[in-house]
Amino acid sequence: MTDTMTDVVLDLDGVLSTRDTFATLLVAAARRSPLVGVRSTPVLVRWVRAGHDVPRHAAASREVARSLLRGVTEPMYDALAHDVGARLGRVAARASMVEVAAEARRAGAHIVVATGSEHRLAAAFLAAAGVEHDLLLASTLRFTETGPVFDRHIRGEGKLAALREAGIDVERRRFWTDSFDDFPTAQAAASVVLVAPSRHSAARYLASGLAVERLP
Repeated sequence: MTDTMTDVVLDLDGVLSTRDTFATLLVAAARRSPLVGVRSTPVLVRWVRAGHDVPRHAAASREVARSLLRGVTEPMYDALAHDVGARLGRVAARASMVEVAAEARRAGAHIVVATGSEHRLAAAFLAAAGVEHDLLLASTLRFTETGPVFDRHIRGEGKLAALREAGIDVERRRFWTDSFDDFPTAQAAASVVLVAPSRHSAARYLASGLAVERLP
């Protein structure tokens, strides 16, 4: 590996992608089965009301996924994840960040993509967008008789834990994110770049006192 200060960790949703990839997949699933979408209304309301509370929002997200993907088999999910990921990789990749990743690759950096989105979906997006990387850390699903449920959800503290478990030296890496959900990883990283953050995330980072840069 080259000088580790050139190595990077990239978030996916909001950074490499301008869209929330897993939310887009859930919308696609709901459109295929409108009745399931209607029945999921109560959990969708709880998800919206969770707001910026990361543990509550993450828990509500898992509940929404379980509800909207009810009855989906693994082959069905594989096809959906590939279709949605490939489409978003073509139409929703953030060009400036795809170039950042390409420049890092040319400089010999080790590139990790760490995301709360699902692994197969994220892999399809990265392939379609042409983002070369060394490691993808993403959420995983377990398939049950009633449909898929999250086996591991890499959000908040979970993202930092996944990076550490993979042996990634976060303290010597540049981290690119759009969300305050990622504050634990940002706090541990050598440097942080905010990419198109929401007003809430930008304000929270400013209030935290953590030194961050903004993507021009």
